[in-house]
Amino acid sequence: MPRIARQKKEDAIFHVMARSISEVDLFKDDEDKLNYLALVKKYQKTYEFRVYGYCLMDNHLHLIIDANGADISRIMHSINFSYAQYFNHRHKRHGHLFQDRFKSKMVKSEIYLYALSAYVHNNPCDIKGYENCPEKYEFSSLSIYLGLRHDPYELVDDGFIMGMFSKNPKKARESYMKLVYKCSDK
Repeated sequence: MPRIARQKKEDAIFHVMARSISEVDLFKDDEDKLNYLALVKKYQKTYEFRVYGYCLMDNHLHLIIDANGADISRIMHSINFSYAQYFNHRHKRHGHLFQDRFKSKMVKSEIYLYALSAYVHNNPCDIKGYENCPEKYEFSSLSIYLGLRHDPYELVDDGFIMGMFSKNPKKARESYMKLVYKCSDK
């Protein structure tokens, strides 16, 4: 049975999700997560896409990507293929790492982008110890949005989404924090 064609537009923003096969975590430790972020940065330079947010969990990941004229399939194939090679070499394994091809959903409205960003940034609430403080999770861009830490890879363009809240950075952060924590209460 043929696969359903992926919705694509070169100037679109996408919610990208990828999950590991059931018997292995996608990221075994922080080093794996740091390597994945380094690969995102490497291919960001190649394809010139923008990252508006991310969260790397042990068995899956979320990215908010503006393709900026590039093909989202090429972007994600490059990142995930390189990561699988690294992971298999480092952990002395072979075979598939990702459950399937990545999933993507085109962002078609500002309201969906707000909700998506809050959803991605609330993912750490599912981790013991981060239930009430997702901003402390190192492998999410939330703390970058809230101005709590520097973006070590200069990966995230938080100005696009934050600019929708206010041109004043302090007010934008306050409004964004209210959105994220309001969504985590549900």
